[in-house]
Amino acid sequence: MKNQSAQCTHINKPTLGSHTNSTMQKRVSFIATAVALCCSTAYATVIYAEEKGEELRVAESAASDTGNRAASDTRNHAASDTGNHAARDTDKKAVNNTNKHKAVSLTASGYVGYRHDSNVSVSELDTNSDVADEALQTEAQLTLTVKPTSKWQSVLSVSQANTNYQTLSEFDLGLTTLSANTSYAFDFAKLGAHYYHANAKLDGNDFLTYQQYGLSAGKLFGQNTYLRLSTDLIDKQFDNTPEDAPIRDSDAVSLRSDLFYFFEGQDFVQLAFKYQNEDAQNNIFDYTGTGVDIAYTYPVTAFGKPLTLTLAYQLDMRDYANEQDGGIGREDDRHNVELSADYAIHNNVDIKLSTQYGDFSSSVDGANYQETIAELGINVHF
Repeated sequence: MKNQSAQCTHINKPTLGSHTNSTMQKRVSFIATAVALCCSTAYATVIYAEEKGEELRVAESAASDTGNRAASDTRNHAASDTGNHAARDTDKKAVNNTNKHKAVSLTASGYVGYRHDSNVSVSELDTNSDVADEALQTEAQLTLTVKPTSKWQSVLSVSQANTNYQTLSEFDLGLTTLSANTSYAFDFAKLGAHYYHANAKLDGNDFLTYQQYGLSAGKLFGQNTYLRLSTDLIDKQFDNTPEDAPIRDSDAVSLRSDLFYFFEGQDFVQLAFKYQNEDAQNNIFDYTGTGVDIAYTYPVTAFGKPLTLTLAYQLDMRDYANEQDGGIGREDDRHNVELSADYAIHNNVDIKLSTQYGDFSSSVDGANYQETIAELGINVHF
């Protein structure tokens, strides 16, 4: 695969200035973890939100319909690790209301974590710093659940998350997320509709406005198997794009299927297939993407407290527009492996630890790199 120079850069390496001059000559050793690519890299926090959100919403729905409460709680914890705030809020409220019907309920949570990133990057802007840095991660969220009947539920949520790096402040991310979803459990299937709106700031400047809305259908087969299908429309609008940079604004259509199998011991496995067709204003960013997500979640008890372990693998393959269609024939293969642990030291307090490794292979230089991330944090929820 012949490397091509990136024609698309929102944050250029030269802007990293003195931060990288002394470190660009050597690779920093990997130490890391952060809670899914979504919250590890600035742009990825938003761009992968729909994928992670689908996993989490589906898991909750599957766990609820199969009667596997522990699995539902487990995935709820995983949601707070992924960085997809709207999905996590939805799952947590759904879990809390599974066994006890409440017409209206309100929950809140706050998170503080410390992160080490071996290669701070903005993956969708084809920029990686080749520099390691530490960051403080903070987050607050509020969720309102309205459940008029035992079968009909609507959830509204708002969250604010901030990632502040010690040295590479130009990669500091602020993410405000609003979400709304509603679902009704008919006899033949559970049908739902959802909407997500995210506004991202990079280094204090408006960076991206992301919107996603779609429909879903879930069905329980037997007592242990749950299938969910969803389709979404996605809109991305970039702000403060340099005059000489190509416009990345785009619309996309995505399809996703999730299959869950719940074992007798309350552990479960998830298999998901993904498809996305993205149409950008500039043809070099047009692509068709396919992917697979595989995850295994295992809840145990440690020192009398619940401990949830999750091992996950994510594969995303993108084929960009060829030269005949105004592109450069770019190809991307993205592999990500993550191991996370969520330990409930109190009914309202969780300790979270995660580590992950990403291998981003691309024919564009700036998008061809490896990254390891690690994060340790504490989450308080009411």
